[in-house]
Amino acid sequence: MVFVAALVLFMCGKLTAQSLSFGEPVEFMPGATTDNAVDITNYKGGFFVSWKEIGKTGKIHLRYLGKQYAAIASQHEEQLSDAQSNFAPVFSKLNGRLYLSWIAADGTFKYIINATDTSFNTQKVYTAVLNAKLTSGVTSAALGNRLMITGHGNAKNQMVYALFDVDADGTFTNATIKAIPNVKSADYPFLVSLNNTSARITYKGFGENKTYYMDYQAGTDAWAPPKSFAKSNTTPAVYHVFDANRLFYIWKGAGDNRLNYATGQKEGPLTNTITLSNDFTTRLPASIATVDDKKFILAFVGTDKKIRLSFFTSYDPASWIEDVFYPEKMHYTLKDIVIPGSHDAGMSVLTATGGQQKGTINECNTLTQSQNIKTQLDQGIRMFDLRIGEFNKELYTKHSSSDCMSEAVGGGYGEKFDDALSGVKQFLHTNNKEFVLLTLTHFCEKEAPAQRVANDMIAKLGKDLVYVIDKPLNEVTLADVAGKAVLLFEGYNTTDKLVGSTTIGTGSAAFVNFRRAYAATNALNKLLQGQQAFLIEMTGKVKNNDLVRLDWQLTQAADEAALVCNDFQDERISPIVNGAILLTNLIRKNKSIRDLALYGNKSLPLKLKEWAGDGTINKKNKPNILYVDMAGAWITDYCVELNKSAIYTK
Repeated sequence: MVFVAALVLFMCGKLTAQSLSFGEPVEFMPGATTDNAVDITNYKGGFFVSWKEIGKTGKIHLRYLGKQYAAIASQHEEQLSDAQSNFAPVFSKLNGRLYLSWIAADGTFKYIINATDTSFNTQKVYTAVLNAKLTSGVTSAALGNRLMITGHGNAKNQMVYALFDVDADGTFTNATIKAIPNVKSADYPFLVSLNNTSARITYKGFGENKTYYMDYQAGTDAWAPPKSFAKSNTTPAVYHVFDANRLFYIWKGAGDNRLNYATGQKEGPLTNTITLSNDFTTRLPASIATVDDKKFILAFVGTDKKIRLSFFTSYDPASWIEDVFYPEKMHYTLKDIVIPGSHDAGMSVLTATGGQQKGTINECNTLTQSQNIKTQLDQGIRMFDLRIGEFNKELYTKHSSSDCMSEAVGGGYGEKFDDALSGVKQFLHTNNKEFVLLTLTHFCEKEAPAQRVANDMIAKLGKDLVYVIDKPLNEVTLADVAGKAVLLFEGYNTTDKLVGSTTIGTGSAAFVNFRRAYAATNALNKLLQGQQAFLIEMTGKVKNNDLVRLDWQLTQAADEAALVCNDFQDERISPIVNGAILLTNLIRKNKSIRDLALYGNKSLPLKLKEWAGDGTINKKNKPNILYVDMAGAWITDYCVELNKSAIYTK
């Protein structure tokens, strides 16, 4: 969809709260800011988002985002020139229609109705007839063929509700605002339907930091007593996710602004509360939009007032191989599936620099990843590209312009190799149905010879966790490698078969031969053209020991790496030269390696979906590894989707 730049950077998780996991939220609508909650919804597979501008009374914005993995041209803004509110607008779905409603500055309840699946009739703004004005905000939900709304009335701290019947043209009939009895809140409540005749509100108690929920029965027009479930100083949001009986509660903490969540059936206790990371920080209620029965989107407003998006799914990326393939597909081989791979995997940190011009090396022109290897494993990455060098008599991952650091123009050392192996060992002990491909290349025999690296790996991991390569690649099943690390070395193998050889080329006798096309460009269009031509060329030419690797990296040009990454790095450089570097960066829009990755990665799901549709990708050339910088659960999520497609089904 149009915000594929956001969606591909997100995360995945299991159905229970304890198993949900997540990635970094992304600002998916640059320039859009708000001082109130944002709302997002899925209507017939397309996504709409709405918010108000900053200010006591702000203009309402409505944007159609498109469908998942649709072209960016799908996005369009719906013009609501005269619509303004003091509070957040909200979406409702009722009787096949989509509504956007808001409280106008005079306290009246306004709404518009969709005209098509992708647009609203913004020229026709309706005013609902109520017996009182609304304040503080509003939420809504469908109860059968009626729309229920909750908010605040004119009485201070008094929560209210109303139910609208709907005429044939979709407009609301007159309704009566009623007080929700025996409870008070300084904030407006959040509303979710439980079935066609009952609903649940969540709210923060008045003068306290406790939150409650209470249920409404339309048949008797009665409210059950409230039940406390969390601490917060703002209203929790509650939504349906995954199935009709499961509710997802999300709220900001009482002591800080980090989001917390829990899930639960309609009846019964909530799971333990999980607190999200500092990346999920807000002072306002969050919004949820269901993607399908396995995924949902979280939208929220950061403390900087920018709108962010995150992504949850119903599998655990740490055990996605087990979740997707076991037990029915455990006979699939490594050639039958597609897994996410991490390029220069250990380079999420810069421990030290090296090379003849090591003073020019910094995070900008060296780091390729944002997460260490252990975290990438938990995020679902299953193939790791590692280059190993020695620094201070210890082995480290490295990223260098030459195999030997002493001969390189420049390079950097990343994660300590011992720490990375400890992460692999811990991961495999915890996830005994998963496997890990560790591919080591670019050896420098005088600094870190292959034999030393192999011995260190086997000693650290233990032979019980290393796969013994006793059959050809095309016969190695997921059951064979379950709980194992597969060690692959460029041009090197061991007689005990604990290390297999790997090559890159049109063919070899190695255990694994990678078929790939390296773009070597910072231009996205050249990357796309190169990968498409490679896939077409590969059709019908994949051999039994080949793994097709889609190398999806944008590479810094030499002068780009020097200029953008050394802007104002050396105080001895004159202001004139610094100014020239800055100007060059601005004119050429130079980017760091990780910036380039974020730019290029957003096109990967879109293009693969297109190529699968037109036959560019087929059963005879399908990629086995999606090999990227800035690897995370976003790429795992897409591999999960691909593995369930017809191309990857035997």
